[in-house]
Amino acid sequence: MIDYVTGKIEQKNPTTIVVDVNGIGYHISTSVQTYEKIPGVGEQVKIKTYLHVREDILQIYGFADEKERSVFLGLISISGVGPKQAQSILSGIPIIELVQAISEADVNRLTTISGVGNKTAQRLIIELKEKFKSLGLIDESSEMTVQLSSLEHEAIMALVSLGYRKQTAEKALIKIRGKEKVLSVEEMIKKVLQMI
Repeated sequence: MIDYVTGKIEQKNPTTIVVDVNGIGYHISTSVQTYEKIPGVGEQVKIKTYLHVREDILQIYGFADEKERSVFLGLISISGVGPKQAQSILSGIPIIELVQAISEADVNRLTTISGVGNKTAQRLIIELKEKFKSLGLIDESSEMTVQLSSLEHEAIMALVSLGYRKQTAEKALIKIRGKEKVLSVEEMIKKVLQMI
């Protein structure tokens, strides 16, 4: 694999760049995130790469850093997710939010990304959660280990449907639980909304 390319940026578009390396122009596909992080036309760049080989094409994909490349490699390891779709996913959501959505099993957040349906979102969660943990992208210590009651789960689902993050709702409920005994789902939701 070509690990990285260093040279002068000759062309720069949101999804592709051309890097001149000693008179040879490398056409490299990038995500919008990488586009925003790298320097402008005429400047030097060192870009991490992945070479995708098919019988009819050789395509180089470029990344501003190793973290983005690791996430990309995780995405393309999933059956049915090719490099173009992986690049599209990386363009559609910041990496930190993608990792968080997978960590929290947030299907709704993942399906807001163009080209990601319900089944793909579920596959991403199932197949990438452990992989991202092993890469250190998901901090296991930050995951919720407290057991929640069925009423608390119901309150969390209601808060998620209102647009709040699952993890935020869980943390708020645990704080409330520590202060007082809340009996009904409605009371929990009211207190969480006051806290948030």
